[in-house]
Amino acid sequence: PRVTVAMANGAAAAPHLASPADALGDSPGDQANFDDTSPAPVDQSQVSPKGAGSPGGWREMAGERPSSPGTGVPTVTPNGDVPGSPNAHHSDHGAVPSTPNGEIVESPGYAPTSPGGPPGGLATPNFANRPPLPPDGISGAIAAVTSELNSLAEKARKRNARNTRRNEGGKLLLQQLQDEAGAKDASLLPGVMRKPALDPRYVPPTIATAFSTKVFGSAPPPDPNTGLVPVGDPLGVKASAFYKFKASKRRNKQSAYVASGKARKRPDETFDGLWARVQRQEALLNKIKQDGKRYAKAMAEAAEAARSMAGHIAELADGESGGAEGANPGSGDAQAVAHREQVAARANQLVNMMETLEVDVHPACAEQLRSAVTQPVAQLCEEFPAYKPCVDKRRNYMLDVDAYARKLEYVRGHTKDPGQIPHRVEQHQRATKRFTYFNDKLVEDLTLLDNNRFELAGFLIEGFVETAELENARRRDVYLTMTEGKLPQRG
Repeated sequence: PRVTVAMANGAAAAPHLASPADALGDSPGDQANFDDTSPAPVDQSQVSPKGAGSPGGWREMAGERPSSPGTGVPTVTPNGDVPGSPNAHHSDHGAVPSTPNGEIVESPGYAPTSPGGPPGGLATPNFANRPPLPPDGISGAIAAVTSELNSLAEKARKRNARNTRRNEGGKLLLQQLQDEAGAKDASLLPGVMRKPALDPRYVPPTIATAFSTKVFGSAPPPDPNTGLVPVGDPLGVKASAFYKFKASKRRNKQSAYVASGKARKRPDETFDGLWARVQRQEALLNKIKQDGKRYAKAMAEAAEAARSMAGHIAELADGESGGAEGANPGSGDAQAVAHREQVAARANQLVNMMETLEVDVHPACAEQLRSAVTQPVAQLCEEFPAYKPCVDKRRNYMLDVDAYARKLEYVRGHTKDPGQIPHRVEQHQRATKRFTYFNDKLVEDLTLLDNNRFELAGFLIEGFVETAELENARRRDVYLTMTEGKLPQRG
């Protein structure tokens, strides 16, 4: 709030004053210091009843008299806009700044002093109730950008934490599924088998075979009964980097053959449809969670808008109407006044009803929605099993089956050493068994998860219906209070 001091126009209004500070000579301190030069006091007997002496008079005078041009002392603000100004003395003591003509200008935000208050005719301003100033300029922009960046960083942190938990859960689920299916059994690992050396009776040695034997050593002789080369520690071989490199090379090569059309793709439409339904179920749960948040927000906004609308409607019926005072009880004006009073009462009843809906009904409905729909769905989204690593591992196992089948077919048609055939047959059988066991277990789990969506949908339907029933019942109970005393229809 600002206190504006209306000054006399120029030094001509008070030629005996030597400085701007001398222009303010109405306070007791100034009277004591400048007894000889202060202006004569205003005769209150000559002031009209609505003059500056009464509260209503100085308000009307302030509204009628324009402010003086800026030729005198500058405007003084209590918050120190003009530090060191002579008017600070008057504002500190609560005195009314005045001009030598006795004119008083109303200050916005000030009220007349109550009886027993400080002298001067104005109340002391209450700076504690002033709202904080909004940030402006560069500092405000920096604060807004910083807040937005902090919000985005918090969302990214939560998203990364959620993805980390999901990845760890997927790894644990894959390990559990492999253990249950026996996919890690040493007898089902086709990649750990060592290829037997070529029989020189059928395939003469070459420079390449001699170099490979020199670098990696010659393979032990195969078992005469099975025709397979014995392996010392299959699990140790599986943990080596060379085993992982060969597995990656084999699967990438098979994928390239399928993409180029050199190898056929195993038909897998049944599993693809099952996996698509499971993914769709998870996506729908996330959408339902977001819809629940939007629904709760819309309920709150609707309740607040209804209360605001009721308040504005009540304002239409607030206050006195023209011609209501002194109406004849027997005339038509009295009936109009009675009707207006009835409308005002109904408006107050409407406001109370909307406040009840916002304060009592909406929180109860929001809690019912949260406990019956949004909270269970949010928990399901958080705990939804991450089968993506299991599906990827199944795809790798299927590629191994196709790759070993292709190699077996090539050996049977092109090799000259019959001792290579048992090795490829055993590899293909192991890859087939491992894929079959793992696939059966994975399909079983995914089928159970897919069938569970019907029970889940039924649970959410009942929760959603219970929320709607509760909201309708509470609203009906509140609306019944408005049925009594309903305004008659006017023809």
